Amino acid sequence: MDKYSYYDTLSNIIPGLFFIWALSVLGPFKKSGLSYILTGNPIVDPILLLAISFIIGHILQFLSKYSTELLIKKFFWKGYMFSEVFLISGYKYCKKIELTRYLDFSEKDLKISKANLQLLSDPEAINDQEKLKQAIETSQAIYRIIDAKASDTVKGQKAQLQNFYYSFFRNMSCIFLILGLLDLFALFLGCYESSLKNIFIILINFILTCIFMVQAKQRGEYYVRGLFWSYV
Repeated sequence: MDKYSYYDTLSNIIPGLFFIWALSVLGPFKKSGLSYILTGNPIVDPILLLAISFIIGHILQFLSKYSTELLIKKFFWKGYMFSEVFLISGYKYCKKIELTRYLDFSEKDLKISKANLQLLSDPEAINDQEKLKQAIETSQAIYRIIDAKASDTVKGQKAQLQNFYYSFFRNMSCIFLILGLLDLFALFLGCYESSLKNIFIILINFILTCIFMVQAKQRGEYYVRGLFWSYV
């Protein structure tokens, strides 16, 4: 298993383990999730727990892509992935001096057409849907080429590590969102006592959702910026 497969596995197992534990601590369930899966066998239980955590982690990864990632894109990145808008000057995610360097590199070394690059440097392109669509495609195309080329460099590998953190924090934010929604649903159905403690737990879940979303946003930006810094 290479280093990044190891990180990817951890980004699934750790959230999966935490989710099982948290269901009875921050969620509405009275019994620990571990009590439903452990057999009491000291050999089987660790393997079983890791396997189930890994599966749950993959489910969380899928759910987070269509929940917290959508929220991150909406609130922080104009409804797109950061790599899609990073090089669009109208959004001002990239400093002018850096953008000029990246666009020059894209024209000379990556052979991106000048017409497409002019859309990226045009601050008014974001006001025209057709131009914006083409600019997004160009920004994403440049990012993908840089990503492929930088993956073989030491600095590029350090940037790739930020992508692991992005996935991990996105999964964690999804966990707290699910726990908060489960608590609210149980409260609405009358299965959850409306005590001050339980209301506080619900608030904590949603606050942690936001905190991990911000963390994921930061790591996602570090990842894309790091790729360009490492190669261009």
